[in-house]
Amino acid sequence: MKTIGKVILWIFAVIGVLMLLLVFILANSLPSKPKVKIHDNTYLELSLGGLHYDYNEYENIFFIREAMSIGDMCRKIDAAMQDSRIKGIIIKPGMYMGGWALTKELHDKLIEFKESGKDLFAYIDFTYDKGYYLASTANEIYFNPSSTAGIVLSGIGIELSYYEGLLEKIGIDVTVLHSGKYKGTGEMFDRKTMSPELKEDLTRIIDGLYDTYISDLQTARGLSNETVSAVFEERDEYFLSGDQAHEYGLVDHLGDEQDFEALAVKDNPIVKFSLYEPHKRKFVYDKIAVLYAQGGITFAEAGVFERNYRKITKEKTINLLNRIEKMKSVKGLVLRVDSGGGSALVSDIILNKLEELNEKMPVVISMGSVAASGGYWISSLADYIFAQPNTITGSIGVVSMIPNWQQLREWANVNTFQIQRGKYANFFSLNYAPSEQDIAALKKDMDGVYLEFKDLVARGRNLPLTDVEEVAQGKIWTGIQALENGLIDELGGMDNAIAKAAELAEIDDYSVLVFPEKKTLMDILLNREISISAVTLLKLYGMTNRNPLTDNISQTMELIRDVQHEPVQLRLPYNLDIQ
Repeated sequence: MKTIGKVILWIFAVIGVLMLLLVFILANSLPSKPKVKIHDNTYLELSLGGLHYDYNEYENIFFIREAMSIGDMCRKIDAAMQDSRIKGIIIKPGMYMGGWALTKELHDKLIEFKESGKDLFAYIDFTYDKGYYLASTANEIYFNPSSTAGIVLSGIGIELSYYEGLLEKIGIDVTVLHSGKYKGTGEMFDRKTMSPELKEDLTRIIDGLYDTYISDLQTARGLSNETVSAVFEERDEYFLSGDQAHEYGLVDHLGDEQDFEALAVKDNPIVKFSLYEPHKRKFVYDKIAVLYAQGGITFAEAGVFERNYRKITKEKTINLLNRIEKMKSVKGLVLRVDSGGGSALVSDIILNKLEELNEKMPVVISMGSVAASGGYWISSLADYIFAQPNTITGSIGVVSMIPNWQQLREWANVNTFQIQRGKYANFFSLNYAPSEQDIAALKKDMDGVYLEFKDLVARGRNLPLTDVEEVAQGKIWTGIQALENGLIDELGGMDNAIAKAAELAEIDDYSVLVFPEKKTLMDILLNREISISAVTLLKLYGMTNRNPLTDNISQTMELIRDVQHEPVQLRLPYNLDIQ
């Protein structure tokens, strides 16, 4: 027996050594980012394309292909402003996608770069509204005159699908409950048309975002109201040609890429923005921590192969806050919230931890594109709240959904028998429609959470409860509207929030620590976040073969699963993908 035991130990030891060797070989065999020497008078080429998030937690991992985050771009632009080797930036907006408030953050950072006295050029082959919005910050815009090139300026809109008709046909029913008259979350499952309240809410939001967009374009390009009307309301063509764009004053020069480089860049070197490595900053003891809180708020931890690993989870968020609390050099926290909400309980647990941390250091909120419902709950008691003019926030209300397939089950002649002890033993059974008693019990709990939500807002924002009720009820607001209603303190972005945290902490010389730290492939392997299996390969396939339909189905299924696990939710109406 002893001999067999030794053999088994040796086998495990050899396997362990081989695994470590495999990890080492794999990590060193993958392509690394080349180091580029930056010469004097260098232009950085900022080529955009794909979906740009606020923050990317993983970097240099071949199976997680993500466009550079808005946060990383802004930090590099800050460094380029101070770098004497950098003469300017060339923006190539391409097929850029990103949330409107995050796009404004980058827009404003590019304007700051231009105002520092450095060159800012834009070259366009093809782009849409958000890409042109970023290009409009440039000193000069060059546009390819080819008939295959184009600028599409279509405005801002949203599209929602309602599924009650489909669900009726297949015998599925969803009972949707709201605390808050305007809380439209889930109504697409129990209505065939949009409710007047949600339509009013979304119309106000679209109007607010459009006003900010047009105002910024007019400021950047000096466009008249007549030109704006001609471009967005009166033109017959979908694609703006070179001659049209030039005539409207949307671009300054027509020419291809070679013409652009000859006229604007001349013989100066060009380096891709992603390859630019700024000078290392000097060590400073005092620090402001920036914690990115992105995605839905949930108990379930997000794996690296999830369709979107960005989730605000209880364990991960509390662990990060505990680490920040223990770091003596950290004098203040900026919580960057980009979330439409989720679990009411997790939201409250995170808020309680933030309150505890706030006793030791100032806590400032910087809102991203969305900080609503549960996202607003975790923000409500901070010392100071910043939002962009086009941030979507508010949605102070509660929702629950109870799906069932009783009609389909009966049609299919599936007989279900229940044996229970306890009034609510089979409360959320999918086999039966909820009773009036079940609905009344759940609604009572929801109303209690809604009252607590309003109390938090009243306490955190120093508002009478009557005023809170006026801006609550599930209503959603832009940043400008939220400021008018007392839900935030000031319009501004990440830089403003960091400066305010330092001011409240009474420090002048400080550096910034970003959480969560970026992870490489080696970190993932050593932490055993992945294992090679058929499931892993399928998830890899899914991550690289995404489309809007499968994403929509995936988000709907995730919502239903979350509600099954925790019925009381603080969520925005639908997934507000505003184009």
